[in-house]
Amino acid sequence: MRIYTDHLILTGTKIKQALLQLNDLAHDAILFVVDEDEKLIGALTDGDIRRGFINGVTIDCPINEIIQANPRYIIKGENNLSKIIEYREQNYRILPVVDENKKVLNVINFRIIKSYLPVDAVIMAGGRGQRLKPLTDSVPKPLLKVGDKTIMEHNLHRLTLFGIDDFWVTVKYLGEQIVDYFGDGKEKNIKIEYVWEEEALGTIGAVSKITNFEHDYVLVTNSDLLTNLDYEHCFQEFLTQEADLAV
Repeated sequence: MRIYTDHLILTGTKIKQALLQLNDLAHDAILFVVDEDEKLIGALTDGDIRRGFINGVTIDCPINEIIQANPRYIIKGENNLSKIIEYREQNYRILPVVDENKKVLNVINFRIIKSYLPVDAVIMAGGRGQRLKPLTDSVPKPLLKVGDKTIMEHNLHRLTLFGIDDFWVTVKYLGEQIVDYFGDGKEKNIKIEYVWEEEALGTIGAVSKITNFEHDYVLVTNSDLLTNLDYEHCFQEFLTQEADLAV
């Protein structure tokens, strides 16, 4: 999987280096120009370079002479689903995600994902899996395989397909195995944090231990849920109904 920093290029870089990066990106060829603090300055495509050459720039000129100065972007944490759908329908395929200071936090690609929901996801993975004994005697239920993937991998994949990238995983029974298996999520361009239950806190009790959610909306799911739910449609309906809770 491509990491989002492949799409970043430092201000002042020569056009030749930009061409090399764009070539590596192939059909996802767009770069986002940032400063030393990774603050978004502009965007750059093959077309910008081609037009620059027509206007007299050379391969050794800095990219600043040809960048698009006002690229579209998504602000992390905003309830911006309507804007995301608008960009997608207008065929803006690759967009940077920035914080309130315009520092780039991620780059999303609608060729790969379906949406970018402003939602935190809590995956409850602390249970004993009693009904699956003896399979769960040495392996936690979320790490049992369905086909070629663990149950929880199927779950994560479906959620990330809709752009959810902030995850909280509640763990207890054999939780170390889950932490070792999934790590912090960086390789998948997501963030995973773990909430340890020192004692069983019930179906949703561990959620009360999380105090630093990234978004106003939180999705709570079991780690063994296999679904083809359209999370964007579900979230849109939730917003339309002005609901406080959906089950």
